[in-house]
Amino acid sequence: MNPGDIVPLSFNGGLVALSFLTAVLGSYVALLAAVGIRTETQDGEIRIGYILIGAVAMGGVGIWSMHFIGMQAQDLPFEVGYQVGLTILSFFVAAGFSGWAFWYVGRDRFTFLRCLVGGVAAGLGVAAMHYLGMGAMRMPAVLIWNLPIVVLSVFIAVVAAAAALWLAFNTQNEFQRAGAAILMAIAVCGMHYTGAAAGTVICTAPRDFSSLQIGGLMLPYIAFVLSAVVLLIMRWQLQRASNRFRVRMAQRIDSFIDSAPTSDPGKLPGSTVGPG
Repeated sequence: MNPGDIVPLSFNGGLVALSFLTAVLGSYVALLAAVGIRTETQDGEIRIGYILIGAVAMGGVGIWSMHFIGMQAQDLPFEVGYQVGLTILSFFVAAGFSGWAFWYVGRDRFTFLRCLVGGVAAGLGVAAMHYLGMGAMRMPAVLIWNLPIVVLSVFIAVVAAAAALWLAFNTQNEFQRAGAAILMAIAVCGMHYTGAAAGTVICTAPRDFSSLQIGGLMLPYIAFVLSAVVLLIMRWQLQRASNRFRVRMAQRIDSFIDSAPTSDPGKLPGSTVGPG
């Protein structure tokens, strides 16, 4: 294409599906972490480990990894690289805001207001991550932004984040968690691809970028494999933590039973024993 040409908006269907699968897997592990946050909160213990897992699963994999796979899904007539500094910053923005939202909502009794505040914060973090990631693109083109669609994408991000938090703290079983993970993935992908549609790609003359970059056709597949490995490790850690919690609860129940006073079977309640 020549400088000044507008690149039509189109996507690789296979990579779009891969980005959706990544969002589903990340959302599911984040939902499992939220179960641990609730349980440990009721038990009165520090839940920072569950919050970190939820932050990485939701923000780092379900949103951030999905985002970069989705960016590679857009059909462009040239190779695209990503500036490393902004790419890393976008990861910490996504994971950090997600972690704060999990902490804020999970530290006390669940209410709609807490969910809304956490959703606004997480949604703004997701939007910031998305546009930081777009800003990290290095290509012979410029992006012209459509402001109403940008605002729409931010609104979707906030609504999606609030819905994700509500689902995270209100699912009761595996069937509900699986359905919730799919709904969360639909919301996350909806935000991403709305944001992608907000930027019109206009070709320019080739440009030289001196900063360190990552890229290549294998990037989305590498991102997916690494994300899957990280999620498997976190799922294993959650299972171990769940087993330890059950053991502690069983020990406390046994201790309570052992310490309970026992009555003398030969003595009726309220009876007295006089001198023989």
